[in-house]
Amino acid sequence: MFTEIGNAIAQAATIVILRHQNPDPDAIGSQTGLATIIREAYPDKTVYTPGVTQAGLTWIGEMTPVNDDVYQNALVIVVDTANTPRLDGSPAYQQAKQLIKIDHHPDVEHFGDIVWVDDQSASCAELIYKLTLHIPALKLSKRSAAALYAGIVGDTNRFLYDSTTADTLATATALARTGINVSKISHHDYEITPQTARLEAFILTNFKLTDTGLGYVILDRPTLKQFNLKKGDLDNVVPLIGQISTVSDWVVISEQPDGRFRVNFRSKTVSIEPIARKYGGGGHPLASGAYVKDRATVDALLADLNELNRQA
Repeated sequence: MFTEIGNAIAQAATIVILRHQNPDPDAIGSQTGLATIIREAYPDKTVYTPGVTQAGLTWIGEMTPVNDDVYQNALVIVVDTANTPRLDGSPAYQQAKQLIKIDHHPDVEHFGDIVWVDDQSASCAELIYKLTLHIPALKLSKRSAAALYAGIVGDTNRFLYDSTTADTLATATALARTGINVSKISHHDYEITPQTARLEAFILTNFKLTDTGLGYVILDRPTLKQFNLKKGDLDNVVPLIGQISTVSDWVVISEQPDGRFRVNFRSKTVSIEPIARKYGGGGHPLASGAYVKDRATVDALLADLNELNRQA
């Protein structure tokens, strides 16, 4: 498998690296970290990293737009994305000469000519690092290590989540040995904007806690508007309710401009991924997401989570 990936990269003159919508540090870190690794190994290749720019994550890496006609002769590498509807990119990616999927989510949609999925890995960034161990042409540099370390820190919540393994820590150690400033990266990941701080205060004041240990907050459009949030700010508050000792699992529910509700699921022990999947989403056992069509569906989802807790 590593030989196949290495050969595909070596033979492609143009490479487009895609990741999921609403990117987190792991998506950006894996995408831009891999792009840096390939550019440094093959300076003559053209490597694109398209997607919506997330203002709060530009410190990890920059996006580079790509025209649709480029895909026809390109190798497309999709990172940190379980299913194609979540891709942040033009449908023109389907015209690619070859497509590689590298991901650590459950393989809910098996797409691509070459597929490497390891759902036991805490982050996709760890898988990108492993490419440098098994493909001789690909080398790790301080610049690429910084992006990958940011991805690991983000997806493990600074090594808090139980998805963190000895392999995760060994990878982080190897990245740190390149000389990157791990403290600076962690501070970047930890920092929040003033508007996010005010939103956190609102959530702590207004969240609900059921008798089964389910914590939740529903943020409608008028509420969100008063905080003047930038894209990505809301993602920073998702772990907050989980800091409360009596909460076993929790959801942050936010109304979207189109009237749908985005649901961020988190849990300390019980797997909430089946509930996310039931409502058209998915992810990891303890961290998942979904979009639901209306408030009635939100209420049904909360009832299902409560019942899940009762049966656990």
